[in-house]
Amino acid sequence: MPVLAALLLAALAACGPGRGTAGPDAGPARALPRQVTAEESATLRRAELVLERRCMRRAGFRLPAVPEPARTGPPPPPMRLVLADTAWARAHGYGSLVRASGRDAAPRAEDPVDTYVRGLTPQRRAAALRAWQGGGRDTVEVTLPSGMTTGRSTRGCTSEARGELYGDFRTWFGADAVDRDIVTLALSRAETDPAFTGALRGWAACMAGRGLPHASPQHLRAALGASATEAEEVRYAVAEAECAVASGLAEAAADAERRHLAALRARYRADVTNARAMRLAALAKAALILRGEHPPRQTT
Repeated sequence: MPVLAALLLAALAACGPGRGTAGPDAGPARALPRQVTAEESATLRRAELVLERRCMRRAGFRLPAVPEPARTGPPPPPMRLVLADTAWARAHGYGSLVRASGRDAAPRAEDPVDTYVRGLTPQRRAAALRAWQGGGRDTVEVTLPSGMTTGRSTRGCTSEARGELYGDFRTWFGADAVDRDIVTLALSRAETDPAFTGALRGWAACMAGRGLPHASPQHLRAALGASATEAEEVRYAVAEAECAVASGLAEAAADAERRHLAALRARYRADVTNARAMRLAALAKAALILRGEHPPRQTT
């Protein structure tokens, strides 16, 4: 085992026994490692894809190269429960979060990896999928905070790539799955939090007064539709944000999300710590991987 991976695993083992336990002799809680930024998360994801392709190449399959990252505008503010940034809404509507799954998604080019796989013979396609996903062999399973179970084969290029990047696939898969599920579960609980639902009624009354009688931000966005003009989208987004602030929903949503996230992260502290530590530790390696895949052009 490489020295870096050994040191990382030793540090992770010290984080706690895992799966939502704190240990009987746990001392004062230390601060969690920071979360990776959106840009850092994108770097890790691209490095995963590069390593997957290298692994598939060794198995005899030449997947299309990982494309250069697309240039995007400024990231949208948090709006999982409600959009509360009026300035953003006025300038961008809902931004990429809504439009990427709506009208801007229609003209998107076909996935080159999907095209490559579909172009293989049935036998080669089956072999490629086994090489990629592991064929269901040696599966590791994790029970999530929501109570559901998720699993993935420890074989195959998707798992091999993540094991190479993060240092240990089994530890990474369990911690990452729990950490991500915590966010989904916290938001689900926040949506039924009495403080949030109480403020939601005030928000709905505010929206009805603007001629947009919808019970929740999710209903409002669904009513907007994929074919709405940009001006109409901006009108909906601004109304949502202004009513969120005026009704107190913005504050109630932020507080409910914060409380439920904190409670779940405290319960599953070892997994959250492991997931964040492994992502942070992988950043330098990810940068090297991408630099080797796309070396900077030299000018004379």
